[in-house]
Amino acid sequence: MHTSLYLKEIFNFERSLFRADRLDFFVALILVAAVGYAFVNGQSWINKQQQAVHAAQTEESVRLQELKDKLARIDAGGLAPAKAFENPVNAYWVGNRHAASYAVLPPTAFAATAIGQSDLNPPYVKVSSDNKESFALNEEIENPGNLLIGNFDLAFVVVFLLPLLIIALSYNVLSAEHEQGTLAVTMTNPVPLWVLIAGKLGFRAALVFSLTAGMTVICLLAIGTDLSTMDSLVRLGWWMLLLLAYILFWLTLAAAVNVLAKSSAQNALMLTGLWIVILLVLPSFISIAVNVAYPVPSRVAMVGQIRAAQTDANQESDATVARFEQEHPEMTAKPLAKADDVAAIRKRVLVQQAAAGRISQIMAGYDRQLARQQRVVDSLRFLSPAIVMQEALNAVAGTDNSRYRHLSEQVDAFHREWQAFFLPKVLENTPLTLEDYQHFPRFVYAGPAVSETNMRLLSGLLGLVVPIAVLYLFSLRRIRDYPITA
Repeated sequence: MHTSLYLKEIFNFERSLFRADRLDFFVALILVAAVGYAFVNGQSWINKQQQAVHAAQTEESVRLQELKDKLARIDAGGLAPAKAFENPVNAYWVGNRHAASYAVLPPTAFAATAIGQSDLNPPYVKVSSDNKESFALNEEIENPGNLLIGNFDLAFVVVFLLPLLIIALSYNVLSAEHEQGTLAVTMTNPVPLWVLIAGKLGFRAALVFSLTAGMTVICLLAIGTDLSTMDSLVRLGWWMLLLLAYILFWLTLAAAVNVLAKSSAQNALMLTGLWIVILLVLPSFISIAVNVAYPVPSRVAMVGQIRAAQTDANQESDATVARFEQEHPEMTAKPLAKADDVAAIRKRVLVQQAAAGRISQIMAGYDRQLARQQRVVDSLRFLSPAIVMQEALNAVAGTDNSRYRHLSEQVDAFHREWQAFFLPKVLENTPLTLEDYQHFPRFVYAGPAVSETNMRLLSGLLGLVVPIAVLYLFSLRRIRDYPITA
């Protein structure tokens, strides 16, 4: 009989056994409950963030419209602001406070599948003409207790819980038949032992993959995900490939343990120990090692250095203002505001610009150390398939570190554009017009290149395929010496 026919017979026989023991029902029940609850949690988190984004954007829209209405009344002669702070033509206060704009990171279609780094990074940043630290250090994060516990999302189910289910289904796939004496009877048929194992594990792979993938698609559709777009289809394809590879990794690991010819109890203990090492010990070890080798400077110390830079710039302000007025005499006598107000605002902007260079160097050093640490983590993640899988699922969901770094770069560019629009008007004491309001810079997020994301996901997939191949070759080598009789 051909090998494929043997595999089909074994596959069908395993399906009959599962149905007789109602194991397929219990596996389906567990996966449906876990995946469903994970999606509820994930979507609740996304809804919470999007409500905050909507509230922020609504507040900005109302604030900007009020400024336009006030400016229209001033132009019509019906309003004369008593203070420079309240004047909608004052470029300093408008750019620095009243018209400050939100840079928003939109969620991807798969954002509900992995909360990832979204509980550490806000979904929007309020950008003004002030220095970068005014918004870069003003972050809202989730409750630290919740961060310590973690999030029960789909990625958690796949990375942590799915391996336990696979272990429960496959720890005795060969040892049970060996202990019961049925393996010798089975092997009287002209079927290789590796075909028997492949058929048994193949059925388990098909069962777990089909239920998990099917429930995932159902939940995505239930929360209103449009799976017809190219972006959604690409993300879905990557998600399915990663899921299949992760399931195959744990099944080949179970096969490698089974062919060691240990008892079922020993197999269960060994696989559970490997689960602890792969999902708990190795990630903790990598985290500690990276923090020791590449410690990130204290955030408190960085804030202290920034404050010191601002103080130094303020102490040098008189010389800075005098030098500016000497170099730009044409900008010192425009009557938009009172002379004292103009001098105070100009001094503040010049101090801000003087401090900006020093502050940028401080923050750049902090960012470089973070980037260096992340590069090391990216390299060491291949030591644990669990880390590889978690990082890949975060990338599919768009909640990974690389996407937030990409957002940070775009926010920096938008901040420079915002300052370039307002600060020259402040220094020149030039009033804003209604036409200026129509040309205020607007932030539009542009995602990273598709090729960049695909390469990162491909490396993650290879990080799962390589250990699968190693375990497969090890199992083939060991299976030749497996004792058929007890």
